[in-house]
Amino acid sequence: MKAPTCRFCGSANVIKAGKRYNLNSTKQRWKCKACGKRSVEDDGFLHLWYDKWSVTESIDLYHEGLSTRKVERHLRRHHHRRPSWTTIWRWIHRFAKQVKRFVARLAPKLSGEWQADEMHLREGGKDGWNWEVMDAGTRFWLASALTEGWERTERQAEAVLNLAREQAKERPKKLTTDGLPAYEHGRVWALGWRECEHERCVSWREGKGPTNLIERKIQTTRMRTKTMRCLKNWEKGQDWLDGARIHYNFVRIHMTLKKTPAEAAGLNLRLGRNPWLGLISLSAA
Repeated sequence: MKAPTCRFCGSANVIKAGKRYNLNSTKQRWKCKACGKRSVEDDGFLHLWYDKWSVTESIDLYHEGLSTRKVERHLRRHHHRRPSWTTIWRWIHRFAKQVKRFVARLAPKLSGEWQADEMHLREGGKDGWNWEVMDAGTRFWLASALTEGWERTERQAEAVLNLAREQAKERPKKLTTDGLPAYEHGRVWALGWRECEHERCVSWREGKGPTNLIERKIQTTRMRTKTMRCLKNWEKGQDWLDGARIHYNFVRIHMTLKKTPAEAAGLNLRLGRNPWLGLISLSAA
């Protein structure tokens, strides 16, 4: 076993100091000879009482469409694990934030043609919008953002396009949207006037329109939100969207591509049979 570095001072001068036991797992404990503190290696699941298999299975089942209470019943019936639905909820939001910081550093190889659209959402009786941007060639879901209120402004469109640009690490050559005027000004401010062409699809009467890919992607999000009824608050809703974006890009096999959008974008992370476990482990490295 390769000795890790100390979590507190970063020293590599560590020795074995027994093991930490609980009902579900056993971990090697290390003692740092520089600062004298004892700790276990951070494998991404630090300070968790339940084993990592139960955690990742819960997250995967939730993003596949089950509610937290249904996930709780599944673990109780099939694995004799008894985490509460609130514990599962905390796992979902904790690891969405953790893995989001890791995937934000990745640079996918995209086609250069983006599509953007928005859908209506409700939070505690209040209206809001979910803005999404996707790469057309690889189906890589680049960004999502929640905004409160009924209006859709240029600044909101600019904000989600800036998020997409940060993830892509480059500007697109073409942006395709519906007829919402906010995208025209947002595109100019976020992506540049000369650098990015803008195609607007105003009517669907001619049949299959140029925004059909992002419209189908929006339907995937809409199917999941129907079982949720509404969001609890905008902050938690954004955490949920970040987790759903990670699941869509790195875990879920795309029916058309026959692989994940991340693999189509050249991000072969070798996550194994349990992609959430691989992502969480990589985010702690």
